[in-house]
Amino acid sequence: MGNAQPTTDVFRQEPSVVPNADPVAPMALVLSVDVNVAGTLELMAESEGVSQRYRWQVESGVKSLPVVGLKPARSYRLEVSLIDAQGQRFAAKPLTVQTPAPPISSLDFPPLRVNRAQRDRMEPGLTLLSVRRRALGRSHRMTAEQRRFTTDWSLILALDEDGEIVWFYRSPARISGVAALENGHLFFHTTRNSPTEIDWLGRTLRCWGAALGPAPMPPGAVPVQAVTLHHQPDALPNGNFLSLNAVPRLIENYYTSETDATAPRRSQWVMGDEVIEFTPEGEVIWRWNCFDHLDPFKIGYDTFWSYWWVRGFPDHLDWTHGNGVHHDPRDNSVLLSLRNLDAVIKIDRSTGQIRWILARDIGWSEPLRAKLLRPVGPDFILPSHQHNPRLTPQGHIVVFNNNVHQAIPFTGERVKSASESMSQAVVYEIDEVKQTARVVFSTPTDASEGAVSFAMGDAHVLPRTGNVLVDFSLCYPGLNIETFDANDLTRVYPDDLPSTPRIREYAIDDPQNPVFDVEVVPLHDLVQMEVFGVARVAIPDQALQEGQV
Repeated sequence: MGNAQPTTDVFRQEPSVVPNADPVAPMALVLSVDVNVAGTLELMAESEGVSQRYRWQVESGVKSLPVVGLKPARSYRLEVSLIDAQGQRFAAKPLTVQTPAPPISSLDFPPLRVNRAQRDRMEPGLTLLSVRRRALGRSHRMTAEQRRFTTDWSLILALDEDGEIVWFYRSPARISGVAALENGHLFFHTTRNSPTEIDWLGRTLRCWGAALGPAPMPPGAVPVQAVTLHHQPDALPNGNFLSLNAVPRLIENYYTSETDATAPRRSQWVMGDEVIEFTPEGEVIWRWNCFDHLDPFKIGYDTFWSYWWVRGFPDHLDWTHGNGVHHDPRDNSVLLSLRNLDAVIKIDRSTGQIRWILARDIGWSEPLRAKLLRPVGPDFILPSHQHNPRLTPQGHIVVFNNNVHQAIPFTGERVKSASESMSQAVVYEIDEVKQTARVVFSTPTDASEGAVSFAMGDAHVLPRTGNVLVDFSLCYPGLNIETFDANDLTRVYPDDLPSTPRIREYAIDDPQNPVFDVEVVPLHDLVQMEVFGVARVAIPDQALQEGQV
């Protein structure tokens, strides 16, 4: 502790550390202090020869601070001190605390399998997983109880660099994605059409709701003039938020099949995506609608699946299936992934014009063909039912390529089988002047390393190491998928099978040997586990990992 001074007139009472009383985040600890001077509050936690240091900038008064990241089910010695503006350190009496253990594995808390964790080669920090579950079977054939089991539960897990669970948040609603905001809080969507911000003690600080949708907004939600708020939101530098808002439109003489172009046509309700920017007060200040810029008669596979049927829009078709929207601060543009169109699009926010399209050159109008990026280099990988494009620290674009179908309706192309559909993360270098795209990195797709992630998925290029963190949201090791057609009840579809999601971190120079490899295990193969998204974040409140003491 160094030359610590007496605590007189600094700590009005001795600090305390107790487990969080809120059952939604029971593995967090709460440090309570009452100080009469501002300064740097420091907590040193030591157990079994390893210490961890936390620091907070505090004003005078009573504080309750979250302590997250300590090993579970261990006894820790804690030393609390305050360093004032003159650099003097004032120490409180040492404390001891027993950290909580995670729950016993069950259908409400799935077990993990840690296959590899090479700490010295990994990006430091906590790995966040947004974990979901679903009853086996097609969504539109679920019973009401199976639907409740699927939609009214989710977890966010925080894993340390050994793959141990050191924190979790239990949600009453299915979660899409997770990210850390600039203030250190966590931000995600729920399937109640609600972007939500929580702190590390599990307290809901803000949430929003789709005021125009068929389902009621969550209690206390700020109304947003949107029909749906879905997939993962993105926080903007100005404090506003980007979100996807799928909107219905009745289209005459529309398709009734994605396999037979000559099938009779009829008027159909079609869901297409709109990108919106809304303020913390819920005001929508910018909109970009796919119906205004793209041809709704260019369709992809899964247009006729039941995605929107079970979300309050019976018999509505899924035209675009937007599944990722992210801000590019370099030129104030938006990256948009349209899964069912096999396309990633960059949009100029100031003009609303499409800057470029990363997609196959099939079925686009002549004006949009002029926006297509030209593939450069050998073995170029075109996205197919991809997910969640992001900007990398190097200015590239990383995409999780689900690699499903690999065909476009009415072209005569063969839909690829599951054994030909290994998913991967792909990093693209985009040259907007030459209008080209080049693959600069991709994860392996051979049978031993690859996985068929039919939907969802996430990928991040990490800032310090350059490693690539990848979420294979759905994996079916040793199981046989026979069809990707949700309406084909004669063959085995992905939703019929238990899924074992896989989280991997790859070093760029050795992608065949992941430095981190963790699986979420479906208990007794009774359910399909999903990990919608991942993130690597610093231990909350500027905690610094220390070495041996």
